Amino acid sequence: MKMPRRMLLSLIACGVAVLSGAGTSVAAQRDEAERPRLPAPGPGRYAPADYDAELRLPNGRVDVDAMAARLKELGVTTYYWLLWHAPTDWDDLKLFLPKAAQAGLEVWVYLVPPSESPPQYGTQYSEPFRLDYLRWGEEIARLSLQHTNLTAWVIDDFYANRAFFTPAYLREMQSRARQINPRLAFLPLMYFGEIQRRFADDYRAVIDGVVVAYPQDRDEIEQAWAILNDALVAAPGELSFPWATPSQAGDFVSVSAPATVLPAGRQIIRFRERDDFTRQTTGYHFKQLLVDGAVAWEDDAAGGTNAWREVTVDATAPARGKTNVTIAFRLLDKQGVSNFGVRWRLDGLRAEGLRLAADLTVPKLWQVTQRGAFEAGFGNAIKQGDRRFHIPFIVMTAGHAGEFRLRHGDPATPERIAEWLRMSLQAWRDGKCDGVVTYCLDKQPQSPTFGLAQRLFREFGRDRK
Repeated sequence: MKMPRRMLLSLIACGVAVLSGAGTSVAAQRDEAERPRLPAPGPGRYAPADYDAELRLPNGRVDVDAMAARLKELGVTTYYWLLWHAPTDWDDLKLFLPKAAQAGLEVWVYLVPPSESPPQYGTQYSEPFRLDYLRWGEEIARLSLQHTNLTAWVIDDFYANRAFFTPAYLREMQSRARQINPRLAFLPLMYFGEIQRRFADDYRAVIDGVVVAYPQDRDEIEQAWAILNDALVAAPGELSFPWATPSQAGDFVSVSAPATVLPAGRQIIRFRERDDFTRQTTGYHFKQLLVDGAVAWEDDAAGGTNAWREVTVDATAPARGKTNVTIAFRLLDKQGVSNFGVRWRLDGLRAEGLRLAADLTVPKLWQVTQRGAFEAGFGNAIKQGDRRFHIPFIVMTAGHAGEFRLRHGDPATPERIAEWLRMSLQAWRDGKCDGVVTYCLDKQPQSPTFGLAQRLFREFGRDRK
């Protein structure tokens, strides 16, 4: 989760997971048999947690007494201990674990991946074992035998490093850790745009759950739940291209439906759309609306925000002189990509001067045409899963003003941050996720967001009793 260095030292998150899963191959079945068995997901397993933003002494060491007290005051039961800010963090973890146990806290170790370590980034590693994650698994497992409140570990920005963290590598990593402590759990940190069927198929047998960062709304949480519970293969109303997959210029996916041109002065098409790629990598994926093959609207998928927006298109010119036209939404690559995923969601289609044969509320009525590795939640491409597996996941929502602004725009007020936290907690209460994470929640005494989060944790935490 690469951030500007000035922000990294003030970040915090919280989460909980219930760990289970399934596999289909011989190796996957073996991994499933060895997977830690914890209680079933849902309100009975709720355990709010907190990550990073550790309080430190003037000498740079972690103030373990103050940390345990502040976490207990917040009302969390788990703390993610990030090993990155100082070479002494591993030693301080050993001092913190008994303090945490006295305060009734579980502890999860949190490591940074190769992309957040030298030589790719900065000068600091997760110390002392750096990029040797096989050794990390063994040493964390040994420490967890000495301190039974150490129950899991997490690796940040996992999917961006999947060339390193292959399923085979994770199988070996998990095997070594489980030989020492079979109940130690491992979870990768992912982002909602990365939660696709390919990830579930490739990794579900070698992980025990997943932390998923920054939902835009309740829909994203429910879509992730559907994929991670084998309830859905492709999300209805979505066109997408997967990460770590090559394309060629001209590759596309298109969904189309007929419309009748009415005797009106103008033909207007309105719809709501959003995509999940906000970085400035322009010139590759393009979103388009076509009327009888003519591009009536186009926008680069890069940039902007991932919030819903309303689009109005004047289709009078391409419909002129016709009694029937074909309306199509197309996701087109004008240049080939090698590792550039995107998800484009569509909703709220309506028209003036046109009678639509299908709207976006029934995506199976649309016809899909494609070239390349694109995916479509329309037509016959909509497939229900078989409910063969469950990958528990923790929703991570931004709790720091700077990060919240980056993900959701202004205003980044404590009240709006709390609104997102409430949405995530409600999704947990409704069984659509297995835990909630507040990222960058300030633990300083003067923090206005701390008190709001504390009240929400207490409100939703009543379900544990």
